Amino acid sequence: MAFLGVPLVIVFSILWYLPGIRVQGKNNAYHTKDYIKTALIYGVLYSCLLIIVTEVTWDIVVGKPKDASFGGKILSDFLRAALLEEFFKLTGFLLAKRKLKPQRKIDFIMIAGLMGLAYNIVEKAVLGSIIPMIFGVVFPLHILWQFNQGGHYYEYEKAKAEGNRKLARREWFMAICVPFLFHGLWDSAIDVIDLCINQEDPGIMQVCGYILILAVIAVAVIYAVKTMKKVIRTAKEDSAEAPAEQEQIPEDTD
Repeated sequence: MAFLGVPLVIVFSILWYLPGIRVQGKNNAYHTKDYIKTALIYGVLYSCLLIIVTEVTWDIVVGKPKDASFGGKILSDFLRAALLEEFFKLTGFLLAKRKLKPQRKIDFIMIAGLMGLAYNIVEKAVLGSIIPMIFGVVFPLHILWQFNQGGHYYEYEKAKAEGNRKLARREWFMAICVPFLFHGLWDSAIDVIDLCINQEDPGIMQVCGYILILAVIAVAVIYAVKTMKKVIRTAKEDSAEAPAEQEQIPEDTD
């Protein structure tokens, strides 16, 4: 069952990613080859590989999260998962940005999204469990977090260039710190739910757990809808401003 889930995660992850590309039409700044190459080099070979190596190292040195106390699991959610994963996705995005030299906000968004796309697929494949795969299909949070990161990083660079330090600091916080906080809080919420619903004696804890499940799903749905609306709106605005005959960046001949 889990083996069959991997192709579904790949297909649905791509479907979540594609609207920002399709809306641009002929005004896309990059070739399909650029997206694939960027996802493989900076998403898989850099971000994903380093995440796996550092998380395995954490498991050896500190211990596996599943064997930790509840407090240890929460600590792991923020330091092992959120910090390591968001750091390498961010730096992968910055390396890709330096290579591709994006000019428009939508290009920042789509390049950052490639890091989330790659990790959403690799993480679910490595875990090999059907439940994370279902979440990866319905709520591809890694893609959504990185979409928002790319947009805020564009606004950060723009504000910095304009000398607006207050706005630049805010956008830097939104681009760098918020994905980390969202990630840590999301994973922590899952651990709280697991603690509540797996109580031996049915009671208020289990009720709270099921209520929290509904709350988490509602937040994820709202976040996904708002993020995709923002991506599509930005793609439309940037494409409208670009000339219809805009030339794509020449393919890399290296």
